[in-house]
Order: sequence, then C-alpha cells, then structure tokens
Amino acid sequence: MRRVAFFFILLVIWAQAAGAQSIISIELHTNGDALWTMETQVPLINQTDIDDWEEFLKTGQAGNQQEINDFMKRIDWFLFSAQKFSGRNMKAENFNISYDIARTPSSSYGFIRYSFEWMNFSRSESGKIIIGDAFSEGMLLSRENVLVIKIPDGFDIEKASPNFDKRDGNRLIWDGTLYRNFGKGEPGLVLSRSESSSSWLISLLVLILLAGAGYMLVMKKRSKDTKTDNNAVPENLVLEDLKYEEKIERFLLSSGGQASQSDIIKELGLSKSRVSTILSQMKEKGQIIKIKNGSGNLIRIAKK
Repeated sequence: MRRVAFFFILLVIWAQAAGAQSIISIELHTNGDALWTMETQVPLINQTDIDDWEEFLKTGQAGNQQEINDFMKRIDWFLFSAQKFSGRNMKAENFNISYDIARTPSSSYGFIRYSFEWMNFSRSESGKIIIGDAFSEGMLLSRENVLVIKIPDGFDIEKASPNFDKRDGNRLIWDGTLYRNFGKGEPGLVLSRSESSSSWLISLLVLILLAGAGYMLVMKKRSKDTKTDNNAVPENLVLEDLKYEEKIERFLLSSGGQASQSDIIKELGLSKSRVSTILSQMKEKGQIIKIKNGSGNLIRIAKK
C-alpha cells in the first residue's frame, strides 16, 4: 500500500482529542531560518478533565526527554523529505515541548506546544525571501487546523500560492475557508521589501549623506577660520606696537632725529625680531627712514 503523507495532519495527531483545535505557526526570519510552533488547544469538558490535566502537569512528565526524542525523529523524516525535494541542506534545532492550562468563566482548555527551529527553511534570491520548496508533501487542512505564517518586518507579499484566507498585520492565516487541499511546494510565498521600508532606507541614506556633507563644510570652515586667525594680528599686539612706535619716535627726537637700530633695541628692551617688525610697520606708514649703515641700520625720523 502506497504511503500518503499529509504533512500538517501528522504534526497535530500527537495531541489528538475530541474537539481539539490545532494552530501551526511558522515565524520566518530574514536569514532563512524559521521558528515552528504547533499548538493544540484541548477543551477540558468537566472538572474531572481539569483535575486529570492538572495532575499531569504536577507530575513533571510533560515534555520529558523521551517525548522530545520522539518529536525529533518525526521532524527528521520531514527534513529528509524537504531536502530531497528542494536540493538544499536543512537542519532542525532547539526542540521543546510544553504544556499549560487556561481557564475562563465559561470553559477551560489544556495547551500542548511543540516547537523547533528549522534552519535554511526559506531561500533568498535578489533580496527576496522565497518559501515553498520545504513543503515536500501534500497538505490537508481539517476544520480544526489553522496555519499561520508570520513574515518579517519590512517585507510584503509579492506572490502567494494559494492565497491566504486572512491577514492580521504580519500574520498570514490559512483556515480552510478558501483552500483545504494543497499540492507539493504549497503554500508558496515570494516576499519583497515593502515600499515604506525601501523609502525609509533611502531617507536614512540621504540623511547620512547630508550629515556627512554638513560635517565636511563645518570642518572646512573651521580650517579656513584657523588659517585666517593665524595670519591676523591680535588686537592687543596692535595696541602694543602703537605704544612702542610712540616710544621710538620720542627716542629718535631726543637723539637728534636719528639712532642706530641696535640702540633702539636696547632702549625698548625687546627682541631683535620684534623691533624689526615694528620698524618695518613704521617705515610702511612713512614714519621713519631706514638707512643701511655697515652691518646695521640707521633709523631716521621722517620729516612730516
């Protein structure tokens, strides 16, 4: 007898119960991995059901290593089939099984959660995320089963086969309203960057470029200002030079209108370079005349 494997039915029969509802969630990651969670909600009809469930939780048997090992073996079969169908290497990690209980005023439910990480579940092509080649077997959604695929932030649907029944933000939901039977490679999705995400990235790049240009302009202006400041004569130095110019004029007048540059240096008590600078300024203003006298200069006051 030929073996017909219905992928999602096998995932939920581990927690079969009358009236149980199962939700299979696949959270896609941009690196190609996906977090799988299979949650079955079991109605606890009466107090006996509730007591039995609570006793089961207290014993600590929920999610023991033997259960996890059995879970891993089942998933290994699906991965082997998916790798053969897709031609890509895949791996499953971080297996976990947990149990819980929830009460409302009108009813109570037990929860069974199987989860694992499917490495290399989707593939990337030209910046797009493509899923479907990991679904190697036919798929049948019963009335109690719901499939939810959560797409990454910043991505939107370019193509979906078959189309989903509902959408809640980033969550695409197949509940059997439109389709219950899916073929190999379904559901298939092609995800691309959303326009808002692309616009945000472009805006960010523009801001970075503008900030860089502004920084370069500020640094260039600072460099220019520094050069200008270095060439400018400080105001206090200008005032000092004017004071020394008056002293030189008085000294020349008291010396008969002329004196050697070396005598002026001794009179002012300044360095040779400073006195030379002051005398050059006075010569440019027409206040004095410089006459070469041997190895030195003779400074003569100009006739006004």
